[in-house]
Amino acid sequence: MIKYVLPQMIGFVLMVAGWYVSIINVGLFKFNQERSLHTKETLFGLALILLGSYLPQIWISILNKLAKK
Repeated sequence: MIKYVLPQMIGFVLMVAGWYVSIINVGLFKFNQERSLHTKETLFGLALILLGSYLPQIWISILNKLAKK
């Protein structure tokens, strides 16, 4: 049970952290006309969201393959 819950919780935390980084960054700079909304911080937030969404399935599949050996 824990081998399925732990990766899902870590993925959820990564997705929430990515969302938070992106939203906070956009919220802080949306009224600044000189700065674009596409920055390193928002791309980092997007990367965290994508990592959090795919990491649990990759982690579980690796654990399943190692358990079969």
